[in-house]
Amino acid sequence: MARVLSEALLIELNREGNNGLGAELGKLCLKANLSITHVACALGVTRMAVHSWLRGGKIRAKNEIVVRAFIKLAREDMDEEILPAKSFKASKAYIEEMIGVEI
Repeated sequence: MARVLSEALLIELNREGNNGLGAELGKLCLKANLSITHVACALGVTRMAVHSWLRGGKIRAKNEIVVRAFIKLAREDMDEEILPAKSFKASKAYIEEMIGVEI
């Protein structure tokens, strides 16, 4: 499986008190084995924006709605055992199916 997040980011995500929406998204991506690049495409933002959110950066209100919806859908798919993705290719296929567009 492809490594989704850097070691430094993993440490930051798991530090005590880091429980914001960005951290929640990062932890979900880790559990679901989803590539940040693919998640950024699904959310309609840049990869750098997602990395900023994972590190505690502010999420604009319009993006917060989309992030919350994405988290909800991905959690449902984890409950149905559609996720975690087995590979980088499977992560891409999952996101493409979710948004209905080839990335």
